[in-house]
Amino acid sequence: MRQERETREKLIASGRKEFLEKGYAKASLRKICADAGVTTGALYFIFEGKEDLFRAIVEPPLEALISMIRAYFAKEKHLLLRSELYVHREGDHAAAAELFIRHLYGNYDAFILLLTKSQGTAFEGSLERIAELIEEQFVMQCGLFAERMSGRQMDAGMLRWMVYMTVDAFVYLLTHEREEQAAAERMKLMINFIVKGFVEMILSPGKADGDGISL
Repeated sequence: MRQERETREKLIASGRKEFLEKGYAKASLRKICADAGVTTGALYFIFEGKEDLFRAIVEPPLEALISMIRAYFAKEKHLLLRSELYVHREGDHAAAAELFIRHLYGNYDAFILLLTKSQGTAFEGSLERIAELIEEQFVMQCGLFAERMSGRQMDAGMLRWMVYMTVDAFVYLLTHEREEQAAAERMKLMINFIVKGFVEMILSPGKADGDGISL
């Protein structure tokens, strides 16, 4: 129904503004409805409540990002399976970095809400969810390398550090650089640095002490 769709769009726009200004916990549904020019009853006809409205704003871009991460690593896995020896070249991941930046900045408000205003919602653990997904994929890549290089280990703590360094790179950029093109250029350099470091650690000879992932 057209009227319901228009009301939904007004509430999402008004909710986005209120959540950005006050955060989820302090946001007022009454203010959101007033700014949208609708009654509180109209909001509850479309959404279950405040968190459902917040979900409508942040969940679609978050799930799209997770799908993009999975697709990126699936492509990397395919390349690793096809290549007998992985060779990292400068700029290999520039297109991927640009794609991620385009998505993050195309949904800038939603990701700022997730990063800085989601306390008290089911989404405040979103960064940890993304980090766990990336760590799972990094471990998978280590396993593929393990098939070709027996007797090697990569320290699990170091691997986890690499994961959070990757996540933090995107978080820092998104929260400190508002201009998309500048962010894309910087992220290309950062991704190249991270991937190169990851490969160097995997290919370095010997075994790491302590808790390790066998290579």
